[in-house]
Amino acid sequence: MDPRAIVLGTAQDGGLPHAGCACGACTQARREPARVRRVSSLGVVGRTGRTLLVDATPDFPAQAAALAAAAGREQPVPDALLLTHAHMGHYLGLAWLGREALDARGLPTWVTGRMDAFLRANRPWSHLVERGQVRLERLQPGVPLDFDGVELHAFLVPHRAEDTDTVGLELRGPRARLVYVSDADVFPPPLVERIHEADVALVDGTFHGPDELPHRDLLAVRHPFVRDSVRLLDGGRGAVWFTHLNHSNPLLAPEASARPALPPGFGVAHDGQVFAL
Repeated sequence: MDPRAIVLGTAQDGGLPHAGCACGACTQARREPARVRRVSSLGVVGRTGRTLLVDATPDFPAQAAALAAAAGREQPVPDALLLTHAHMGHYLGLAWLGREALDARGLPTWVTGRMDAFLRANRPWSHLVERGQVRLERLQPGVPLDFDGVELHAFLVPHRAEDTDTVGLELRGPRARLVYVSDADVFPPPLVERIHEADVALVDGTFHGPDELPHRDLLAVRHPFVRDSVRLLDGGRGAVWFTHLNHSNPLLAPEASARPALPPGFGVAHDGQVFAL
């Protein structure tokens, strides 16, 4: 089996439709299930069919099932998890591993040292560790891991660090290199270089521009703007796909005429998209 990555979700932490929102994109998604977008997540299917789920989102059950289907498996439980950080859309799905739901048994879960400390120090997450439902494995940025024929390289990303640090991932398979950065405050030069050298990159596209949420201070939820990223990330060897889109992003507008055009080499990722590694 050829290793591959599967896009399991492309929405910002609140998903699409977004709670309490009656904008065009959210209203349309409630009316048409095909327009629903799950919270940003990535799956990896390795050489022998083992599966890795990157981030445990509120959409965990559906994403775990989609990952199993992609690997041709009936049991919708991943072989391992990897958590990038402790913001709402990236770890709340751990609740599904508790005894009220899946009641997992020793599920390997790769986390940084700060994420490890956060989970052990805060309930209900500490219950998962104490009851042996997850087995925390140390993820060290700069130290590669092998997952069933795919080399995983975690690297630190500048992003709001209220509780934990944030990591991006570089997946190196026999055929391609994929960079995944769902959340960032900015794209510093070393990260731009990493994205430029990848065969494909999935990057933070939360907001298209600064005026999307006039009632919110976007500096408090800082993300790169797509309108700026297309200039900064242009010129790389592979395609760049935007993920983690907020419901306000005009790239999700129901009417095609209302969606901003993206230059060649850039696109909007979609749930179910597959990249060979």
